[in-house]
Amino acid sequence: MNGQETDRTTVTTDHPTDAADTTSTDESGSHHVRTAGVVIGYDGSPESRLALSWAAATARRRGSRLTLLHSVNLSFIPGFPAFDTSQVEPELQDAAKRLVDDGAQRAGDSLDASRIQTQYWLGSPAAQIVEASNDADLVVMGSRGRGRLTGGLLGSTSYAVAAHAHCPVVVVRPAHELTQPADTEATEVASVNDGLPEVVRPDAGHPVVVGFDDSEPAMRAVQAAADIAMEEGAELRIAHVVQVPSIDSWAYEETAHAGTVHAHSLREHADDALSAAVRLAKAKHPDLQVSTEVLYGDPGRAIADLGSTAGLVVVGSRGRGGFKGLLLGSVSHNIIHNAECPVMIVR
Repeated sequence: MNGQETDRTTVTTDHPTDAADTTSTDESGSHHVRTAGVVIGYDGSPESRLALSWAAATARRRGSRLTLLHSVNLSFIPGFPAFDTSQVEPELQDAAKRLVDDGAQRAGDSLDASRIQTQYWLGSPAAQIVEASNDADLVVMGSRGRGRLTGGLLGSTSYAVAAHAHCPVVVVRPAHELTQPADTEATEVASVNDGLPEVVRPDAGHPVVVGFDDSEPAMRAVQAAADIAMEEGAELRIAHVVQVPSIDSWAYEETAHAGTVHAHSLREHADDALSAAVRLAKAKHPDLQVSTEVLYGDPGRAIADLGSTAGLVVVGSRGRGGFKGLLLGSVSHNIIHNAECPVMIVR
């Protein structure tokens, strides 16, 4: 192959299952049956196993399939003219199969094996997961580190998937840096948690937080957040952030608009937006417990801070699915990078 990438798919576990398929409607109004359920990009890292734990629990609660995906990126292999990568492909495929089989065994801790399937490729990880998202209800990705000062940027694969997937994406990020545990003995049964910390989920004590800004993506985010809150028995907390301008411009606005007129106008707009969001959430779930909050400052930072007590933060993204879409917005990226709980991106 002279170093060229190939995209090959191998299904290593695909047992008959009674897990229900779901139907979605795209922007053109056409219907699409989603058969993969919850899809997770899995690479065996501690962060990936943490995400696997969250994904398996979600699949169990939803009664859906769990599909583990792994891709070996051949671009990391030197492409010398005389080097034929087909010589190493069997070894790479064997290693990939062992990795996803290990992940499936871990997921079997909390999910029936008949609902678990695995796939692996030689090719671009992000492109393959985005393609798989066409048939998924939800994609789950792990990502390394967090923090405004010490955390790294969102990993390239997780970023690309969050920005371009065709379904909602949840990024599960550890509150603290994780370390790789020592290898377990071959006789030991792998555990989905394997000594890793538990990941918070929405429940009666951990609300689903959603940021709302009047946009269509935000409306879809509210609907998705309401569905999850109702499903998990959690409160839905809708927040609208008023972006405060610089001190000088704020002072000018206040003077130009007779003191607090401008501030009152911003608050009235925020209250109207939140009232519309509550109506939207309760249209489908009239019994859902909903609270609202108006915050001031940077939207990404303000919403991310709410993640300290939340089970899930949901944010809308203006990008379209597929790699022709827009990049992930700065607010969404800020929230993913800094929130202390899993973050869902909805477009």
